[in-house]
Amino acid sequence: MSKPLKAAIIVGLIVFTAGMITVGAGATAGALTFTAAAGGGLTALGMAVFTFTTTLLTSLIGQMNSKGVSASSGNFGAKFATRSPIAPRQIVYGTCRIGGTTVHIETTGVDTFKLHMVVALAGHEIEELTTLRLNDINCTTTTSTISGSTVHTVTNADFRNTENENKYDSNGALVRYSFEDGSQTAVNGFMNAQLDTMGTSDKFLGIAYVYIQMVFDAEKFGGGQPAISFLVKGKNVFDPRTGAVASSDLQRSNPALIIRDYLKDTQYGIKCLSSEINDTTNAGGFASAANTCDQNVTLADGSTTERRYTANGFTNFSASGEGVIESLLSSMAGKMSYVNGQFNIFAGASQSPSLTITDDELLEPIAVSTNSTSGDLFNSIKPVYADASLNYIATDAEVYRDSGFLNADTPSGESTANYVKQMEVQLPFTSTDTMAQRIGRIALKSQRQSTSLSVLVSLQFMRLQPNDWVYVTNERLSYAQKIFQVISTNMEVVMSGDIPVVATRLDLVEIEAAVFNFATNDYTTGQSEGSNVSTGTYAVTAPTNLALTQQSNIDGTTSKVDIKVAWTNNASDKVTLTEIEYKLSTDSDFTSDFTVGKRVAVGLIPNVVVGKTYNVRIRHIDVNGVTSPYTSNVNISIAVAGTAPSAPTNLSASSGKQSILISWTNPNSSDLRAVKIYRRTANTNPTDDTHLVDTLTGEPNAVTTTIFGDQDGLSAGTTYYFWVRAINHSGQHSAFTSSVNGTFVAAVIGDGTITALKLADDAVTNAKIAVNAIQGDVIAAGAIVEDKLATNAITANKIATNAITAVKITAGAIVAGKLATNSIVATNIQTDAVTTAKIQADAVNADKINVSTLSAITANVGTLNAGTIDCNNMTISNLNAGSITTGDLTASVITLNGSTLTADGSGLKITSGGVSVSEIGTRAVGSMVVNGAAGSTTFGDGRSSDNFTSLIQATFTTAEGGDYQIVANCMVGGTINNLTQVESRIRIGSTVIADYESPVGGNMLQPIILGGKISLAANTSFTAIFEGQVIQDNSGVTPAISGFSTRISALKLNKQ
Repeated sequence: MSKPLKAAIIVGLIVFTAGMITVGAGATAGALTFTAAAGGGLTALGMAVFTFTTTLLTSLIGQMNSKGVSASSGNFGAKFATRSPIAPRQIVYGTCRIGGTTVHIETTGVDTFKLHMVVALAGHEIEELTTLRLNDINCTTTTSTISGSTVHTVTNADFRNTENENKYDSNGALVRYSFEDGSQTAVNGFMNAQLDTMGTSDKFLGIAYVYIQMVFDAEKFGGGQPAISFLVKGKNVFDPRTGAVASSDLQRSNPALIIRDYLKDTQYGIKCLSSEINDTTNAGGFASAANTCDQNVTLADGSTTERRYTANGFTNFSASGEGVIESLLSSMAGKMSYVNGQFNIFAGASQSPSLTITDDELLEPIAVSTNSTSGDLFNSIKPVYADASLNYIATDAEVYRDSGFLNADTPSGESTANYVKQMEVQLPFTSTDTMAQRIGRIALKSQRQSTSLSVLVSLQFMRLQPNDWVYVTNERLSYAQKIFQVISTNMEVVMSGDIPVVATRLDLVEIEAAVFNFATNDYTTGQSEGSNVSTGTYAVTAPTNLALTQQSNIDGTTSKVDIKVAWTNNASDKVTLTEIEYKLSTDSDFTSDFTVGKRVAVGLIPNVVVGKTYNVRIRHIDVNGVTSPYTSNVNISIAVAGTAPSAPTNLSASSGKQSILISWTNPNSSDLRAVKIYRRTANTNPTDDTHLVDTLTGEPNAVTTTIFGDQDGLSAGTTYYFWVRAINHSGQHSAFTSSVNGTFVAAVIGDGTITALKLADDAVTNAKIAVNAIQGDVIAAGAIVEDKLATNAITANKIATNAITAVKITAGAIVAGKLATNSIVATNIQTDAVTTAKIQADAVNADKINVSTLSAITANVGTLNAGTIDCNNMTISNLNAGSITTGDLTASVITLNGSTLTADGSGLKITSGGVSVSEIGTRAVGSMVVNGAAGSTTFGDGRSSDNFTSLIQATFTTAEGGDYQIVANCMVGGTINNLTQVESRIRIGSTVIADYESPVGGNMLQPIILGGKISLAANTSFTAIFEGQVIQDNSGVTPAISGFSTRISALKLNKQ
């Protein structure tokens, strides 16, 4: 199967959404130079953070799409051998009837009396050919060896004729065949000897096939070829629980193992790597799902059992991969997900919620999608399956109609008959009526669970995986521990003020254990119609021999106790139902009842309470609705099933930076369900689940660890006490362990790590400012306005020399009385301020004129050929520039042949033809963005001392001095040991700008976003480094420090 098809399967499981969050301003051009560290690369990319979502792929039971129908339609077909020039090879799983494809056919002998056929059964090795069927008759055979091959000769009288002169033996045999299971390495000797057209190269390698010979016989075959089909046992799939290929029919028909085989097969499957398959016995593991499928369920008689789920059927090489998986999932009411690079699978079964979401955990209001209207929901179901008892032909199971659903869908005063809405569920790999009934009811109940939620919670809920169950308690929605199933988990980066925060988005749908509950009395059987009604008495005799027994069933991970009710039926054919009533012995009236069908003599009262006593009575109901008397009450007291588990051992608590590590050894009990963890701030032993903080599943006798810290709401410096106890599948608890305690240390804030970006608006109040803390150099220009000055606050000694300029003096404010004698000297008179009107007649005498300034005057105004020329009010023409050989030419604007040269004090600008060449000078603003190279990296082990590994490094030269902002981000992926934390920081030289410690790791991505500000000198070379290390104290257990991959990383520096 091609890589695009595998990708399509994964896309069906995962929705990956790229949501860009820009950090900081965009890059600008500047006089900043930089070089990459060894092995790194630099690109001018903006920095972004991505979110991802993981969702479930379900079997869509009841709504299988066209791909699923097409991939499995052959299981509902005629199943006879067909001839086709081009036909896809078949894939056979479990035990089923198939037709095969005739790949070679010819006749030999006088008058071509002998027919030879080669029929391909499967494109892979299979376990065995169990039975050849001719015209829907199972063939019996004897065996012999011919030309080195085993030959089966058909002995049925239907296919023998002693009078046929071409018969194979004296008994009149007309049919014989030889079978190859697909593991052959040479040509079949019998076929090679019988057919000249078959040579030694006709090995049909990797193909399971049958070579058949038939003698023409008009009497037995009617002049034509009989319909041929085969009952086979399919591929021997691998079982990760045993580490070997299947050796039993149970393993070959296990749906979880079959789907695993299809995912891994490199010839016709999805071609997954072993590392992409979760083979564990944990939730989502293929071994765990296989165990659920193998569980025994009790049938209607109360004693016969069958496996919860099996898959028996076939598909072909050309079928859609999505369709094949969807069809196989339908046989186990299953779901799949693709998380952290691995396929996970879940069989349909109830489970216990692992976490509780309350109003305190919500980061935003819950988004609710309410129930569909009743007209959009179904209240009846008809499963269609391939019935093994009827030679695997398509069969309708009895229609089941849920009276509770129907009544809810029927408006008040209306007839329920007008509101029946039926769905059909196709189960191509299901082969028993009882299994089809169970899966059908799961499908019907599931589509009624239509309330869904979208919740945003903290990162601690990222531990949830698709298909997990959680409690939701919400005051607004009136939910009190309502159970929901996780459909998808989504890591999102949201903004808390100016700070990016990583949160978890959960999409949930309501679920309840009742969806998967199925009691023995829920099975239905077809009933004959047209029963005769006696004209005699209508009295009905009560059943006899009522007896009660207690029995236990395991439903998924939960053990349940049921009461088995058995009796002897009245022999009358008129009895069609038996009603069973039951109650607690402490109740006065019987309030619970159910009925079972005709001739059924056993029922099951499910999910009774240990330690309670129940009263049971029964009666018959006949075809006319007449009831018998009740039997006498029979009582049963429900005892505890099994024994309580031992308490966990070796409980310890290790204090570390920002967290406390708890460790223990699980009890060595095969019935272990989970270990519960309790926490208090007082060393007072718990007595119930009031102080329960977490529940963890695990393997018997395994060491288990978990971490608590400030992410769980704990406070640094506080002593916390911990206890654990085990619980088994029957709900029995072990004793509590003795307490252990721990205290963790708060994170130390490094110098320079609290920057302006880290402070919330209005966070710095007057009470937080020390006396004399605000100096003049930190007051912004214009920040002190008039209304901030107290009256008479500015005195003469507060005014700096030359601080009061002319523009600060109101017009007319300085009068003659304010001028000191001789205070106005020549240097205080503004240029051009003394006009002709201001000069007294004859005031300017010859001795007031500096002859050296005016050494010669022409008759026109005069030609000045020495001294300084001030031409502000003069037009000078024909100035010979060559004559200016020494001295200064002073002018703010000079026009040269239509171009203007302007000097404004900040630089020299040339304007020519409307095009401005701006700012010839030295001022430039620098910035850069450095994109880190993706790939595998190894973090330093910094548990005892700093041992950082550089992620991105860049050297740059500043064009000018001032404040520079630096921001870095990295998404670290890989298998991070669940005891591991990652610390990252940015530094320039030895100065640490920002430091970040991640939450506790797991099989997940670790997002890292941090930034800060630093003041740098101009025209200086600096090196910026973004680096990380492992810091978690693991009590001597070496953490995982290699195998990480830096998915997304960037370093950005910008001049403020």
